[in-house]
Amino acid sequence: MTALSKISRLWGLFTGLIVIGIITYFILLWYTSQSITAEIKSIENVKYSLINNRLETCFKLQVNNSGPIDVVIEKIYYKVYINNKYLGEGVKENIMIERGENNIDICLSSKSKDIINSILSTLKGRGKVNVTVKGYIEVPIKSFGVIKLWTLQLPYEETVEVEFKRI
Repeated sequence: MTALSKISRLWGLFTGLIVIGIITYFILLWYTSQSITAEIKSIENVKYSLINNRLETCFKLQVNNSGPIDVVIEKIYYKVYINNKYLGEGVKENIMIERGENNIDICLSSKSKDIINSILSTLKGRGKVNVTVKGYIEVPIKSFGVIKLWTLQLPYEETVEVEFKRI
């Protein structure tokens, strides 16, 4: 067996291992992308500031990753409605999602007079409002964390009744 034939066999073995590694990584990426779910766990608070005439709504989004690898969420898009009236929307970017449960706090600030008047009149009557948060999460599926192959979009929607103790 010559030196050239030994090098050729080693090169073939090395190339085979790389191909097997790439295929295994793609299988892990696909499986992880299929096992990510998102839901709104709670509306943390809804605050109104008379000084600034602003309404701030904060909520907790729970993203569950039951896949074998950690991923980075490229963007979370969300729209907030109070009593079925549009309050506002936002985007949060570049969030690391580890395996298991991940809680993400998201806040939205609005200065819409119509929404604020609607909420204040609702509060006078019964002290409760329905807050709906909906949107989607973009998870980029990347080869070795570098080359973006495709983007997975995961929708979510949740409505929570929030009771105001005081204004």
